[in-house]
Amino acid sequence: MAATFSDLVDGANRDIKFPIKMFGAAEGETPRFEAYHANFSVCSNKVRSVLLEKEIPFASHVLKLVASEDHTPECYRPGYVRMRLQGAPGAEMVGEFSGRSSVSSQGFDPCVVPTLADHANEKIVVDSANICAYLDREAGSGPRLIPDDLAEAINAQISLIDEAPHVAVLYGPNPHGDDRPDSIAPGLVGVHDRKITHLQVLKSAADTPELRAAYEAKINKEESAKNFIYDRDVMLDAHAQMAQHVADLEAQLSTHDGEWAMGDAYTMADIMWSVSMFRLKWLGLGHHWEKSDAAPRVARYVKSAFARPAFKEAVIDWPRGTPPSPHLQAA
Repeated sequence: MAATFSDLVDGANRDIKFPIKMFGAAEGETPRFEAYHANFSVCSNKVRSVLLEKEIPFASHVLKLVASEDHTPECYRPGYVRMRLQGAPGAEMVGEFSGRSSVSSQGFDPCVVPTLADHANEKIVVDSANICAYLDREAGSGPRLIPDDLAEAINAQISLIDEAPHVAVLYGPNPHGDDRPDSIAPGLVGVHDRKITHLQVLKSAADTPELRAAYEAKINKEESAKNFIYDRDVMLDAHAQMAQHVADLEAQLSTHDGEWAMGDAYTMADIMWSVSMFRLKWLGLGHHWEKSDAAPRVARYVKSAFARPAFKEAVIDWPRGTPPSPHLQAA
């Protein structure tokens, strides 16, 4: 007998230890949406920014993603993975580490965040770009973040951002000099082996073929990552792509005189670009717009983007969301 929507959500929630917190809901009200996310996650930052920008009430589940000897990441737990699999039935599983998190080009990772549960539609939604578009269509106040007349152009920007190697430049050192903050870089040493150890235990205990296949795909990805991030040529290419990423934003901003990515209106493209630029700033890659005149529009843009109230709440000021970084002093 197939599990019901409620069974899947309840099963996921039993595996998550961080206390649930309600945002925007009246006392005693059960929000329509439950968001499963992590404090320090680019894709989670995008979803939180949309929820708060559109003032959508939601129940917040913050998952602990750290893999240590005695802690299995909560996004690997069977209840969560079972629920997440229902958001992508028949999807091609990820099998290799590319340094990107785009589901459309890299495949579906069953053991990551974010995931959204919609109680009104009894629907599990996965992939940050898909979740954000879904929330924009389904709920919230104020103007649409993806208005119909700009949808094609906005979606092109979202795809561009999704394909940038954010994961690669977080996990792998920069061959030109590793500027990643001390608050996180040491903890990444050996992280893939720790992940694999937990995944192998979970795979052995999996009670369905679907769950075993999910863990096998994730193991393959993490095995691939071990070599990827220490390949000098690969990491040189990832950082070159990030330099081009900033140039792409500069080019987009230069097509008009407005404040935001698409012009005068704040759209989903701005949420995605804001998250991306803030992560680069945190990593010490803000020099692409700060130390030359190659991207003057980006330099002006990030000041407005980082000051946006919903973005500040969702990303910059989110509790335990952003580990210390010396590069944020001028943010």
